[in-house]
Amino acid sequence: MSDPQFLEQPGLRERQLRRRHGNPLFSAEQQNVTAAQLDDARQQDEQEQQQFAQSLRDLLTDVSQFVGREETDKILQTKERADKLYEQCIGLAGDHERERDGLLKLNDVIMTAIRAAAGQDPLALDELENEQQARAIHLALLECQLVADILSPDNALQEDELLPTILSEDEESIHMAMTLFNNEQRALLEQQAEQLKQKLQQQGVFDELMQKKISALLSTRE
Repeated sequence: MSDPQFLEQPGLRERQLRRRHGNPLFSAEQQNVTAAQLDDARQQDEQEQQQFAQSLRDLLTDVSQFVGREETDKILQTKERADKLYEQCIGLAGDHERERDGLLKLNDVIMTAIRAAAGQDPLALDELENEQQARAIHLALLECQLVADILSPDNALQEDELLPTILSEDEESIHMAMTLFNNEQRALLEQQAEQLKQKLQQQGVFDELMQKKISALLSTRE
Protein backbone atom coordinates (compact mmCIF):
# COMPACT_ATOMS: atom_id res chain seq x y z
CA MET A 1 0.00 0.00 0.00
CA SER A 2 1.44 3.37 -1.04
CA ASP A 3 1.76 6.22 1.43
CA PRO A 4 -1.01 8.84 1.31
CA GLN A 5 -0.11 11.98 -0.63
CA PHE A 6 -0.89 14.95 1.59
CA LEU A 7 -1.39 18.48 0.31
CA GLU A 8 1.41 20.96 0.96
CA GLN A 9 -1.07 23.27 2.75
CA PRO A 10 -3.81 20.96 4.00
CA GLY A 11 -6.93 21.90 5.89
CA LEU A 12 -7.72 21.15 9.52
CA ARG A 13 -8.82 17.54 9.11
CA GLU A 14 -6.18 16.49 6.59
CA ARG A 15 -3.53 18.19 8.70
CA GLN A 16 -4.45 15.96 11.64
CA LEU A 17 -4.25 12.85 9.45
CA ARG A 18 -0.79 13.98 8.35
CA ARG A 19 0.28 14.26 11.98
CA ARG A 20 -1.01 10.78 12.73
CA HIS A 21 0.41 8.98 9.68
CA GLY A 22 3.16 6.59 10.75
CA ASN A 23 3.69 8.59 13.95
CA PRO A 24 4.60 6.33 16.91
CA LEU A 25 3.12 8.87 19.33
CA PHE A 26 -0.32 7.74 18.18
CA SER A 27 -1.95 4.33 18.48
CA ALA A 28 -1.37 1.77 15.72
CA GLU A 29 -4.91 2.32 14.45
CA GLN A 30 -4.49 6.11 14.34
CA GLN A 31 -1.15 5.80 12.52
CA ASN A 32 -2.80 3.86 9.69
CA VAL A 33 -4.32 6.58 7.51
CA THR A 34 -6.44 5.13 4.70
CA ALA A 35 -7.27 6.62 1.32
CA ALA A 36 -10.91 6.74 2.34
CA GLN A 37 -10.08 8.75 5.47
CA LEU A 38 -8.00 11.16 3.42
CA ASP A 39 -10.73 11.62 0.81
CA ASP A 40 -13.31 12.25 3.53
CA ALA A 41 -11.06 14.75 5.32
CA ARG A 42 -10.43 16.69 2.11
CA GLN A 43 -14.11 16.76 1.31
CA GLN A 44 -14.94 18.16 4.73
CA ASP A 45 -12.10 20.69 4.47
CA GLU A 46 -13.43 21.79 1.07
CA GLN A 47 -16.93 22.17 2.46
CA GLU A 48 -15.55 24.30 5.26
CA GLN A 49 -13.79 26.54 2.73
CA GLN A 50 -17.02 27.03 0.84
CA GLN A 51 -18.91 27.83 4.03
CA PHE A 52 -16.20 30.30 5.05
CA ALA A 53 -16.33 32.06 1.69
CA GLN A 54 -20.11 32.45 1.90
CA SER A 55 -19.97 33.68 5.50
CA LEU A 56 -17.30 36.22 4.56
CA ARG A 57 -19.41 37.50 1.66
CA ASP A 58 -22.42 37.82 3.96
CA LEU A 59 -20.38 39.73 6.53
CA LEU A 60 -18.98 42.18 3.99
CA THR A 61 -22.47 42.74 2.57
CA ASP A 62 -23.84 43.53 6.03
CA VAL A 63 -20.98 45.92 6.83
CA SER A 64 -21.42 47.72 3.52
CA GLN A 65 -24.98 48.51 4.54
CA PHE A 66 -24.00 50.25 7.77
CA VAL A 67 -25.17 53.85 7.80
CA GLY A 68 -23.86 56.42 10.24
CA ARG A 69 -23.77 55.45 13.92
CA GLU A 70 -24.95 51.89 14.28
CA GLU A 71 -26.33 50.42 17.50
CA THR A 72 -23.57 49.13 19.77
CA ASP A 73 -25.08 45.63 19.95
CA LYS A 74 -25.11 45.38 16.17
CA ILE A 75 -21.48 46.49 15.95
CA LEU A 76 -20.40 43.99 18.62
CA GLN A 77 -22.22 41.16 16.86
CA THR A 78 -20.43 42.09 13.64
CA LYS A 79 -17.07 42.08 15.44
CA GLU A 80 -17.77 38.63 16.88
CA ARG A 81 -18.56 37.30 13.41
CA ALA A 82 -15.35 38.80 12.02
CA ASP A 83 -13.27 37.32 14.85
CA LYS A 84 -14.72 33.84 14.34
CA LEU A 85 -14.07 34.03 10.61
CA TYR A 86 -10.46 35.06 11.22
CA GLU A 87 -9.91 32.07 13.51
CA GLN A 88 -11.52 29.76 10.95
CA CYS A 89 -9.48 31.23 8.10
CA ILE A 90 -6.20 30.25 9.76
CA GLY A 91 -7.10 26.56 9.63
CA LEU A 92 -8.24 26.41 6.01
CA ALA A 93 -6.36 24.61 3.26
CA GLY A 94 -4.25 26.73 0.94
CA ASP A 95 -3.09 30.31 1.26
CA HIS A 96 -5.62 32.75 2.69
CA GLU A 97 -3.32 35.63 3.58
CA ARG A 98 -5.47 38.08 1.62
CA GLU A 99 -8.60 37.12 3.53
CA ARG A 100 -6.78 37.31 6.85
CA ASP A 101 -5.45 40.78 6.08
CA GLY A 102 -8.92 41.89 5.02
CA LEU A 103 -10.48 40.63 8.24
CA LEU A 104 -7.84 42.40 10.32
CA LYS A 105 -8.54 45.66 8.51
CA LEU A 106 -12.26 45.12 8.96
CA ASN A 107 -11.70 44.67 12.68
CA ASP A 108 -9.91 48.03 12.79
CA VAL A 109 -12.94 49.66 11.14
CA ILE A 110 -15.29 47.97 13.60
CA MET A 111 -13.18 49.03 16.59
CA THR A 112 -13.27 52.63 15.36
CA ALA A 113 -17.07 52.40 15.28
CA ILE A 114 -17.15 50.89 18.79
CA ARG A 115 -14.95 53.67 20.16
CA ALA A 116 -17.20 56.25 18.54
CA ALA A 117 -20.21 54.59 20.17
CA ALA A 118 -18.45 54.59 23.55
CA GLY A 119 -17.96 58.34 23.36
CA GLN A 120 -16.08 59.72 26.36
CA ASP A 121 -17.22 57.04 28.80
CA PRO A 122 -13.98 56.22 30.69
CA LEU A 123 -15.22 52.81 31.87
CA ALA A 124 -16.22 51.77 28.37
CA LEU A 125 -12.90 52.99 26.96
CA ASP A 126 -10.96 51.04 29.60
CA GLU A 127 -12.90 47.89 28.76
CA LEU A 128 -12.13 48.40 25.09
CA GLU A 129 -8.44 48.82 25.82
CA ASN A 130 -8.35 45.65 27.92
CA GLU A 131 -10.20 43.76 25.22
CA GLN A 132 -7.77 44.91 22.54
CA GLN A 133 -4.80 43.80 24.64
CA ALA A 134 -6.37 40.39 25.18
CA ARG A 135 -7.14 40.15 21.48
CA ALA A 136 -3.54 40.96 20.56
CA ILE A 137 -2.36 38.07 22.74
CA HIS A 138 -4.98 35.79 21.23
CA LEU A 139 -3.98 36.69 17.67
CA ALA A 140 -0.33 36.04 18.49
CA LEU A 141 -1.23 32.57 19.76
CA LEU A 142 -3.27 31.87 16.64
CA GLU A 143 -0.15 32.36 14.53
CA CYS A 144 0.86 28.96 15.90
CA GLN A 145 -0.93 26.39 13.74
CA LEU A 146 -1.10 23.90 16.61
CA VAL A 147 -2.89 26.42 18.83
CA ALA A 148 -5.32 27.31 16.06
CA ASP A 149 -6.09 23.63 15.48
CA ILE A 150 -6.69 22.91 19.17
CA LEU A 151 -8.97 25.93 19.51
CA SER A 152 -10.98 25.12 16.41
CA PRO A 153 -14.49 23.92 17.32
CA ASP A 154 -14.24 21.53 14.36
CA ASN A 155 -11.00 19.78 15.32
CA ALA A 156 -12.78 16.58 16.47
CA LEU A 157 -9.69 15.58 18.48
CA GLN A 158 -10.22 12.42 20.48
CA GLU A 159 -9.09 12.52 24.11
CA ASP A 160 -6.18 10.18 23.42
CA GLU A 161 -5.06 12.31 20.45
CA LEU A 162 -4.40 15.57 22.30
CA LEU A 163 -1.01 14.77 23.83
CA PRO A 164 0.42 13.05 20.71
CA THR A 165 -0.82 15.99 18.65
CA ILE A 166 0.98 18.48 20.89
CA LEU A 167 4.21 16.45 20.95
CA SER A 168 4.17 16.11 17.17
CA GLU A 169 5.08 19.79 16.87
CA ASP A 170 8.24 21.77 17.67
CA GLU A 171 9.21 22.98 21.14
CA GLU A 172 8.01 26.55 20.61
CA SER A 173 4.59 25.33 19.49
CA ILE A 174 4.42 23.04 22.52
CA HIS A 175 5.11 26.00 24.83
CA MET A 176 2.37 28.05 23.19
CA ALA A 177 -0.16 25.22 23.19
CA MET A 178 0.32 24.55 26.90
CA THR A 179 -0.77 28.10 27.74
CA LEU A 180 -4.28 27.07 26.66
CA PHE A 181 -4.72 24.72 29.62
CA ASN A 182 -5.36 25.26 33.31
CA ASN A 183 -3.23 23.67 36.04
CA GLU A 184 -5.42 20.59 36.34
CA GLN A 185 -5.33 19.97 32.59
CA ARG A 186 -1.57 20.50 32.50
CA ALA A 187 -1.06 18.02 35.33
CA LEU A 188 -3.04 15.40 33.40
CA LEU A 189 -1.02 16.03 30.22
CA GLU A 190 2.22 15.78 32.20
CA GLN A 191 1.13 12.46 33.67
CA GLN A 192 0.22 11.17 30.22
CA ALA A 193 3.56 12.39 28.87
CA GLU A 194 5.47 10.33 31.44
CA GLN A 195 3.40 7.25 30.52
CA LEU A 196 3.99 7.85 26.83
CA LYS A 197 7.72 8.21 27.46
CA GLN A 198 7.84 4.79 29.11
CA LYS A 199 5.89 3.27 26.22
CA LEU A 200 8.24 4.77 23.61
CA GLN A 201 11.29 3.60 25.56
CA GLN A 202 9.93 0.07 25.61
CA GLN A 203 9.40 0.26 21.84
CA GLY A 204 12.92 1.58 21.34
CA VAL A 205 11.77 4.75 19.59
CA PHE A 206 12.38 7.30 22.34
CA ASP A 207 15.13 9.69 21.26
CA GLU A 208 16.78 12.96 22.25
CA LEU A 209 14.35 15.05 20.22
CA MET A 210 11.35 13.54 21.99
CA GLN A 211 13.03 14.12 25.34
CA LYS A 212 13.39 17.80 24.45
CA LYS A 213 9.73 18.00 23.49
CA ILE A 214 8.57 16.39 26.73
CA SER A 215 10.90 18.69 28.66
CA ALA A 216 9.32 21.64 26.85
CA LEU A 217 5.90 20.43 27.92
CA LEU A 218 6.98 19.95 31.53
CA SER A 219 8.70 23.35 31.64
CA THR A 220 5.33 25.11 31.51
CA ARG A 221 4.55 24.17 35.11
CA GLU A 222 3.57 27.12 37.29
